Amino acid sequence: MKKKRITYGVSGMMEYQSIIRFGKNTLKVTFTGGSMNAIGVTPATYTTSSFLIQQAIENSNEFKRGRIRIVRTIELDEEIHIERPKPATAIAERRNPAPTPTAEAEKVPEPTEEAEAAEVNAEDGATSEEQPEESAPTAPLTQVEFSCNDDAKDYLEQTFGYVRSKLRNREDIINAGKVHNVEIIFV
Repeated sequence: MKKKRITYGVSGMMEYQSIIRFGKNTLKVTFTGGSMNAIGVTPATYTTSSFLIQQAIENSNEFKRGRIRIVRTIELDEEIHIERPKPATAIAERRNPAPTPTAEAEKVPEPTEEAEAAEVNAEDGATSEEQPEESAPTAPLTQVEFSCNDDAKDYLEQTFGYVRSKLRNREDIINAGKVHNVEIIFV
């Protein structure tokens, strides 16, 4: 299909601004250059060669009611190329099947001798001193200073997506920071 340059017009107006909705978007189209004199009436016009804008104007209520009309159409030498996403085929799904519970069971590693010995000790109730106790996270805490609760709430809301109403006091704010390895200090 050949690309076209279409001039749209609004009769009886010197200037006209139309807001055209298409989908969730809006398009503001400004028609200019209209005149009324003793010789006759020249409509306010808007010229475009964009296929998308042409479709939006021609599917608008104002065009369908006759307020906006086509004044002239010029066919250009260019071809309209509309890119479309390639459809996802069933072949791609067959190449990458979803993991099944049996496949996950096959991937479970065999228990080693050390793990078996630890299980035997756990069953006997004996504990070895070689096993470390659970410790705090090894990642260092990032320190951030705030002067008031509202600043700290803003930071947590923007950085980590917290809801301000859930952060009611300083304890809640500090605990929310610790979850994300941030030490919140109030000065």
